[in-house]
Amino acid sequence: DLRGLDLRAADLRNADLRNLKPVLQAGVGVRAPLRQNLRRFLTDDLGIDPAYVEDRLQTVFLDGSPVDDFDEAAVLPGCTLALSGAMPGLVGATMRRGGYFARLREGIAYDGANGEGENAPSEKPVVFVKLFNRALDDLARVLAVGRPLLVEWRWLKDLPALENSGGDEADAVWLTINFAD
Repeated sequence: DLRGLDLRAADLRNADLRNLKPVLQAGVGVRAPLRQNLRRFLTDDLGIDPAYVEDRLQTVFLDGSPVDDFDEAAVLPGCTLALSGAMPGLVGATMRRGGYFARLREGIAYDGANGEGENAPSEKPVVFVKLFNRALDDLARVLAVGRPLLVEWRWLKDLPALENSGGDEADAVWLTINFAD
């Protein structure tokens, strides 16, 4: 339940980016489109370079299902999107989009019927985005800077820029991050 949402701004130092990585792994909410394909959401809404989307996002889950076709997958308010580079081992080879072993996961792959968008409060429609491994390192700044993010307060109370800002009463806040240096 995400009651008591408010808008805050944080001016962080570049060194604070490492403190944001656990937050981005846990997941942040971004304002959701009504409905659009995954490729357009990644490039237009999140601002990820199209070449990076095509070449480097090797493992993508939409509501827990691996996605092979970014043009067919629909992003809806309330869905959860996990982005990762290539993962090691057999699991990584199996989950990698378009990979040789992708047929081993046919039963769990995204099929277009997934994703009812039930995770978001109706008054604040969001898509929850999580970053892992190489995508976390490459995209942390792209995702975090200059856009309102819905973040659970428990992840933020240790950031120096937000100390003593009285957020304990809120479950989550809309936070806009900028880097001062």
